[in-house]
Amino acid sequence: MGNRRRGIQAGLLALCAGLILSGCGGAGSEQSAESPIVENAYKEKYEPPVTITTAWGINPIAKFKNGETIENNVATRWAREQFGIEIKSLWSVTDTNNAFTTKMRLSLSSGQEMPEIVTVGDDLLAQDLIDSGMYQEAGPLFDKYASDTWKKAMELDPNIWNPYTRDGKRMGIPILDYAYNNDYLLWIRQDWLDKLKLGTPKTLDELETVMEAFKNDNPDGLAPDQVVPLSIGFKTTMNTWMGDPSWVFGAYGTLPQQWNAGADGRLEYGSVNPAMKPGLTKLADWLAKGYIPQEAALWDENKTAEPAVAGTAGIIPGPYWMSGWPLQDTVKNAPNAVWKPIGIPSGPEGQAMRHGTEFSNGVILIKKDMAHPEAFFTYQNYLFDHYADPEPGSPYDYGLFEGYDYQLDAQGQPIPGEEIDGGYVNVTLYLLVHDGARIPDAQMKALLSLADGKEPVSKIEKDVALNYGAETPAAAKVLLSQENSSHKNRFTGPATDTMKSKLDYLNKMENQVFNEMIYGKSPVDAFDAFVQSWKSGGGDTITQEVNEWYDGVK
Repeated sequence: MGNRRRGIQAGLLALCAGLILSGCGGAGSEQSAESPIVENAYKEKYEPPVTITTAWGINPIAKFKNGETIENNVATRWAREQFGIEIKSLWSVTDTNNAFTTKMRLSLSSGQEMPEIVTVGDDLLAQDLIDSGMYQEAGPLFDKYASDTWKKAMELDPNIWNPYTRDGKRMGIPILDYAYNNDYLLWIRQDWLDKLKLGTPKTLDELETVMEAFKNDNPDGLAPDQVVPLSIGFKTTMNTWMGDPSWVFGAYGTLPQQWNAGADGRLEYGSVNPAMKPGLTKLADWLAKGYIPQEAALWDENKTAEPAVAGTAGIIPGPYWMSGWPLQDTVKNAPNAVWKPIGIPSGPEGQAMRHGTEFSNGVILIKKDMAHPEAFFTYQNYLFDHYADPEPGSPYDYGLFEGYDYQLDAQGQPIPGEEIDGGYVNVTLYLLVHDGARIPDAQMKALLSLADGKEPVSKIEKDVALNYGAETPAAAKVLLSQENSSHKNRFTGPATDTMKSKLDYLNKMENQVFNEMIYGKSPVDAFDAFVQSWKSGGGDTITQEVNEWYDGVK
């Protein structure tokens, strides 16, 4: 889920038959002199074993038990025993404060050995690794070796390859994510609303009435300075996966830090749209009134969850899956707490906008001199074919590794994750590709089935029913009720030349100026000067480059 991304994990389904020499799912015709396809035999198991090297950015929420490490654990043993694949770690680092990106850049610049298979979530790092010339064209390998299940999942988004395509060559394989996985709604303390006899807020004005009551007439008797009416932060960005204020600007007609369709049909950078100005004014007002944290500029996504779990926050924006994590832990601190999902509130003109979720959350890169690239597809095909959305009765009906992500009782029924011996472990964080394997539409189909009152049958449905808060299916329905309010970043191409040289500077300027306006250190009219500085500092050139790309893919 989100960075925790336990998500409703995708899962493992039937390895394509007849793969020994031909590869899985049919051979591709796309070859190039620069990146010839390795003509190794695709196998279900390699004897003698083959080695795949990688590097790990360990998710900070990853847990280990039984003395295991990221280099030696139940998943690495499974790869060796199931496929004859030895996964060799070149190095690992806990991925806090962009540590993985920093280490990868250091390895690249200092000429260290680079991993044969690497999964990258940072867009600029991915583009730099592609530019390094060390990683090969992945499209022909995917066409030759990927299973039909994986290929069909990729076909759900015709633009999925765009960010990693160079001169028509697909240089990296996008990592699939669930549809709507990080689209926003609001989670609100329904027990507080009920005690105050307040209705569900549907507009920003109504939301302010609720926040005022939560703070100064708190139903749990909390003092005003103990309450966080709206738990948001923007240390990382104003457009992220949990706890950001992007939807506040959406109420006025723009979404920051992404490329939106302008009135003239061209793409525009949301942060320089005039609608940002009233949004910044609103946030400054809420900060002054104590509706949002005084430390919001220092709070990242996980920090915004802390007051919600502590029972001192009344509202937190984020994805539909928050009922399972982190909000299910609120009752440990506030036993009567009840969280309910509600839609994004509209602005003065009745408009509501939220950022949409891309079907991809990263990329897989394959090194040019990798001896056995087909072995990676043996590994990943199995996950897509057997684990992503397994049929009822599959060995992976409840999870991947018994005693880690599931455990059965004496009657053969799964027990809740918190009751697993030694604790629940999200083993997908141990896999070569984070999240394992996800089919974009599988999760939402399962949620809507449960929301309609059907009994859980599939693995995903059972996982939701057992481990994710009771409100998760209802939240999915709330999310889809505002489907027209969801707006994805319209620029999905690789970083432009000017982005590579100027974007870091422009982003730092944007964050500094917006923070100064919200905290009252600069007048909101400083926004106009910021826009001019952004344009002259490279923004106009980036806008031109983005639209040249857009004209080519419309």
